[in-house]
Formats: sequence, structure tokens, C-alpha cells
Amino acid sequence: MTSELARAALVTLLFLAVFGMAEAWRRLGDPPVEWTRKLVHFGGGLIAATFPWIFESRWVVLVLTGTMLALLWLTRRVGVLGSIHGVARRSSGELYYPIAVCLIYLIGRDRPVFYLIAVLALVVSDALAAVLGATYGRTIYDVERDRRSIEGSTVFFLSTFLVAHLPLLLLARIEPAASVLIALQISLIVSLFEGISLEGSDNLLVPLITYYLLIKMTPRSAAFIGEQLVAQLLIILIVALIAWRFRFIRASGAMAAALFFYGAYALGGPEWTVAPGIALLGVLSVRAYLRHVGREPKAEYQVLAMFYVSIVAVLLYALNNSFETLWQVPGALRLGDPLYAPFVGVVAAQLALMLGNQVEPFRRADGSPRQTGTEAALAVVAFLLVAPVGLMLAGEGLSAWTLLVAAAIHAGGSALYWIGRRAEWWPSEPPWNVRLQAAAVALAAVLVVPVHLHHLGAW
Repeated sequence: MTSELARAALVTLLFLAVFGMAEAWRRLGDPPVEWTRKLVHFGGGLIAATFPWIFESRWVVLVLTGTMLALLWLTRRVGVLGSIHGVARRSSGELYYPIAVCLIYLIGRDRPVFYLIAVLALVVSDALAAVLGATYGRTIYDVERDRRSIEGSTVFFLSTFLVAHLPLLLLARIEPAASVLIALQISLIVSLFEGISLEGSDNLLVPLITYYLLIKMTPRSAAFIGEQLVAQLLIILIVALIAWRFRFIRASGAMAAALFFYGAYALGGPEWTVAPGIALLGVLSVRAYLRHVGREPKAEYQVLAMFYVSIVAVLLYALNNSFETLWQVPGALRLGDPLYAPFVGVVAAQLALMLGNQVEPFRRADGSPRQTGTEAALAVVAFLLVAPVGLMLAGEGLSAWTLLVAAAIHAGGSALYWIGRRAEWWPSEPPWNVRLQAAAVALAAVLVVPVHLHHLGAW
């Protein structure tokens, strides 16, 4: 234990030395703050990459990363250490960083190669993308208030491929073909997440998602991974074409939509993409009609809107997959797709609310409510479009019970949204409308899903 503490003390001194170098560079050389920030990001990450080989006690790493987090939080509060905190954009990335290292170590210290890849994706890929993208980036896309470049995202993709492929091939002894395919798929998925991350959250998301994907993919055959990769590329291509042709979603929204559809495909199966695919076609059709009659809809979805529109559905297909693969649960939950009917209900409810917001504004300029009859008609149309076809494809299929479950969530979410929207204290500016959508549909699902699972005999 004494030697462990000595190594911890040495690591602490190395971290402080990296901070000192960045601060000295800022004061003496006057470089862009993004560069000094990435110096700390890169240098500290290389030190953190050695943790599984130099530390045996999780408590030592927990205390070490906790101390770094407290130091960064305190210096941010008092306005010092400008080499890290001096960026003009809103970011909490420096606080997410030690949290990510700690979490990856706690869950991945027994798989040091996977830990190394996850940390290097954070350290190398993010730093190179930020510096080279800021220097050479010319093709810019908006991510809410942030701005990213295609050039930076490309650098992130290429570097993530290398930091995943080489350790898998040389250290984990993965078959070369599987190693290439795994690295390609990880770099695609993680690049999309990095591209839409807000306020430095990529420092937390990138390593955790990288580690999760390594756990999921490495036991699979090269043929299976290749099939997944082809499906992923097709989804990205289709969503990109829709975004370019219909201007319904902007670049960040398209990236989020591609992740949503691929998540549904990978964690649920091809049938889980049908209901949201129908919903997407429904929104595009209504927008095309409004454009035809001279009422150009102004709503364009970016990443935050896509997050709130899709988050409840994402939680349902992720939970359904966990019942099948991760948790020891009763057969009623492990067999079939017990959460598919609620998933269809959630998709139908979100479609109804999105159609309403395309046809009329969230709240009129004079404060008067929207046409209730129009909303009711759109809700019925949305349900009839999504539910019958969607329910036929998975789980228990189309039955009186699954139709009732989907209808209950659909009607409940629509009614709760209708009530919340008429509350004068609820803000009308974006993104509060889609937040209300998510809250209303989530509450309806929370009320209905336990009854549904009880009906299936889960408890």
C-alpha cells in the first residue's frame, strides 16, 4: 500500500506539472486558450492511460480523480487557472474529464486494453480534432450555440479508428478483419456523439460509449459486425439525404437522428425502426403539404430538439435490450419484446405533438390557444399511421392489449401536453416546447408501463 501511495503522489505531481506548464505557456506565450486547454487534456490523459498498470486499489484512483475534480471546480469558481477555464464558450468539459477517467477505471480496470482505447479516444482524438479543426476547419455546422467543422470531425473519426484498431490488433489479439470493422463502427458512432455533444459533455460520453461498444462488439464475429456496419452506413446515408432534401433537420439534428435509428436497429432489431420511420415520413408529408399551400413551416430540429423528441423511446429500447442481454429477469421480460407496445405508443404520441407544432405555433402571438379540434384530428391520424403497422412487427404483435397499451400512452401523453401547454407559467420559447413533449410522454409511459408488465406476468 505504501508503494501505491507513492505512485499516487508521483502521479499528482505529474498532473500539477502539466497544469503548471499550461499556465506558464499562457502567461509567457499568449497562445489561444483552446491550445493550453488541450495541452492539459492531452498530457493529463496520457498519465491517466497508465492507471490500470500502476494502480491496484480503486480507492486510490477514486481519491486521486476526486481531488483533481475538486481542484478544477475550485479554480473555476475563484477565476484562476485561465489556461483551462478561459474559453469563451460555455463548457464543463474539464469537470467531466476526471469523472470519466474515474468511471472508466472502476468498470474497466480488469480489461486494461479496453480502458486504454477508451481513454485514448478521449485524449488523442478529441485534442487533435479541436486543434486541427480550429486551425483548418472551413466547413462549419452549428450545434445549438456551438460551432463544429467537418474537418475537425473527420480528424476525430480517423484518429479514433487508429486508437481503436491498433490496440485491438496488437494487444488484444483480435482477428485483423474484426479489428478493422470494430474500429470503423466505433469511430463512426463515437464521432457522431462527439459532433453533437454540448458544453464539453463529449469528455464524458466519448470514453464511456467507446468502452460500452468494445464490450458489445468484441465477442461478435466479423460477419456480424460487417452487417451492423452496413446497416449503420445506410441509416446515416438515408438520414443525410432527408436532411439535405427536406431541410427538416439541421446537421446536428441529422446526426442525432442517425444515432437514434441505428440504436433502435442495433438494440431492438430492424422492426424497431419501422414505427419511427413511419413517423418521420408523416412529418415530412405534413411539411410538404404546408409548403404546397404557402405555409412554410419554420421549425428545424437541431440536437436538443431531437434529444427531447426521442429520449423516451431511446430509454425504452435500451431497457428492452437490457432485459434480454444484461439483467437476470423473469422470462416474461427476457423473452420477446415486452416494451415494444409502449415504444410504439411513445412514437405515435411524439408524432402527434410534432404534427401539431408544424401546423400551428406552440403559443399564438395573441396568447389564444390552438385549435383543439385540429390537434385531436392530428392525434388520431398519427396513431392510425404508426400503431397498427408498428405493432404487427414485434413482441406480441397486434392484439387488443398491445393496441390498448399504445393508445393509452399516446392519449395520455397528448392530454398531458395539452394541459401543460395551457399553463401560463410554462415558457413558450425553444426548447421548452419539446421539453414539455418529453415530460408529458414520459409521464404517460411511467403510468402505463408497470400495468403492461404486470399484465405480461413480470411480477
